[in-house]
Amino acid sequence: MSVFEQYAPWYDLLYQDKDYATEAAFVDERLRAHGARVGRLLDLGCGTGVHALEFARRGWTVTGIDLSEAMIRRAQASKGDATVSFRQGDACEAGPERDFDAVVSLFHVASYQTSQARLEGLLRTAHAALKPGGILLFDYWYGGAVLAQGVETRVKVIERGPLRVTRIAQSDHDETEAIVQVNYTLFCEDRHAPQIQRVDESHRMRYWFPFEIAAALKATGFEPIGHYAWPSMELPNSSTWAAYSVARKLTP
Repeated sequence: MSVFEQYAPWYDLLYQDKDYATEAAFVDERLRAHGARVGRLLDLGCGTGVHALEFARRGWTVTGIDLSEAMIRRAQASKGDATVSFRQGDACEAGPERDFDAVVSLFHVASYQTSQARLEGLLRTAHAALKPGGILLFDYWYGGAVLAQGVETRVKVIERGPLRVTRIAQSDHDETEAIVQVNYTLFCEDRHAPQIQRVDESHRMRYWFPFEIAAALKATGFEPIGHYAWPSMELPNSSTWAAYSVARKLTP
């Protein structure tokens, strides 16, 4: 079972302030800048499909894969007539997808892969799906920023109509394994219902350094193009936990 199974019904509400359209526009521009032809795009770890729908609006024909059946159900329900398809599956296990022009994996999917083997599995799935010369772009937690800033308890409160969600995130940091375990407690309230639902989930996150990412890319048949602070063209730095890398599938 995916860590998001209980989380899924409240996921889009929690991230209603996330600017998916601007993020997709940025990624689309980066893919084009590195020579990707606007055609078929694979979204690994697509969640509820919001990024995928934004890419479809920019001319891509998108396939989204996610481990969580609940997330995929929500993605299917929201796709309408968009040029998007979704399936449930493990992004670290190559499926039938082939001959894609670009692959993306966003919102730190790579950091949910907590071992080198799992990270390389994700990259091998991308490699199998891409055409020779196709472009891969993915983001992750940048280790330098995690170590510089440390972890802290965070509280987020979101309200929309009769719905109110309070999320408490408490983190445990294992520097020897480069792992942050984020323990979420959600209090989910519908003012039309008599009870408040509590959801508890733990997410194990691996932070990565560019030299580790580069080694994994080379080991799986990619040419690393660059590593950057998200969302910019600057080098990763201690001011932001988010970084992304771009790579090209080598031509046999």
